[in-house]
Amino acid sequence: MRKVLSISLLALAVLALCGTGFAQTANTPFTAPEYYASSFNLWSINGQSPNTYIFPGRNVCNSNAQNVPFFVFSTTAPVLIADNNTTNSEVVTPSAVVNTAGSCGATVAPTHSHYTFQMKSGTAGLQEAINSLTSQGAWPTLVDLDKNWWTVANQIPGTYATAILGAATGNMTVLLKDITTATPTFYVWSGTAYTATNANWKNTAPTLAAGAGAGSSPTVSNVNGATAIAGIASVLTGSATTTGTLFTETWPTVANGGPQYDGSCVVKSSGANSYTTFTTAMSDTGSGTTFQRILTVTVATTAPVAATQYYFTYTCK
Repeated sequence: MRKVLSISLLALAVLALCGTGFAQTANTPFTAPEYYASSFNLWSINGQSPNTYIFPGRNVCNSNAQNVPFFVFSTTAPVLIADNNTTNSEVVTPSAVVNTAGSCGATVAPTHSHYTFQMKSGTAGLQEAINSLTSQGAWPTLVDLDKNWWTVANQIPGTYATAILGAATGNMTVLLKDITTATPTFYVWSGTAYTATNANWKNTAPTLAAGAGAGSSPTVSNVNGATAIAGIASVLTGSATTTGTLFTETWPTVANGGPQYDGSCVVKSSGANSYTTFTTAMSDTGSGTTFQRILTVTVATTAPVAATQYYFTYTCK
């Protein structure tokens, strides 16, 4: 009886684990909610011949970080040649890479000769993470800079962590977060470099402005408690209302704490004076740290009633 019970309990446990696995697979399209730059630093290649940086085969140049496979060499990713004689260790940037079935590696021009060496990340994994995670879905991918990254980056000869961060090559699809500060510091791509920005954009409400559709001398405001992701726009129309833009909500620039993607918003008319004949559109202006999203609400068929109070709730992501 005990044996049967034990087998039954084991079967139930296996089923539970399988069920959990299926649920996670169905709800997690990406391999991790956040990634660590230090996870992309765990690769190294032993030198096989003096001053030779092309290796036989392809697998030796492939690695994996948090279930993200990646090719370790890139013309944007500096490489550390860790020499057995540490005084000769140096960081070089490949001018070309090789990735074929028969060989893989990088074309580099080091200052020193290297006879016994290893090739490692010259950015403690940061550039490899950025390169591997670029354009991963509709929303930016978050790459964390933890104490492991800062420690290793500061030990790379000829450079230091802040210089590596400042020299990183990125884009708007990858967001960096330093989690070693009391309030995490976020970095966004400005077009030329990663720049520190406000971390709490979700708490910063957009700016409401009336359009011609609201008539002459309207009164508009976001109701107290509005945030970047949810709120209520109050529109008290003026005289001579017409069709066209009723109001716009403009988020802060990225440099001032705004989001770095258009996203989407659902807008509904609420209150006693419900208004249903309107359309919404998302757009943006600027780029890099000057990027900002804009929500436009347009009345296309029937003008709102003059001197009437309207409320519109917005929910954005």
